[in-house]
Amino acid sequence: MKKDRDQAAYLESQADRLEQFVDFSNPRPAVFPRLKPSTSRVTLRMPSWLLDELKREANRRDVPYQSLMKVVLADWLREQSAA
Repeated sequence: MKKDRDQAAYLESQADRLEQFVDFSNPRPAVFPRLKPSTSRVTLRMPSWLLDELKREANRRDVPYQSLMKVVLADWLREQSAA
């Protein structure tokens, strides 16, 4: 706990030096191209034959079936928004 307080005090004492390195007059949104988007858990019911076909296709492409499902859904959504 003391270490955290010491660290916070140090950072506070150095805050005015930050203006030497950062231009706060023209802020821009930060972009993190390699940051993975957050995910949410979804429960989906589908016919067994559809899941079997999906798994078969995923196996043929050598990818996990859930990853293939995400790609298929994302492609379909892109097509729908373009139409």
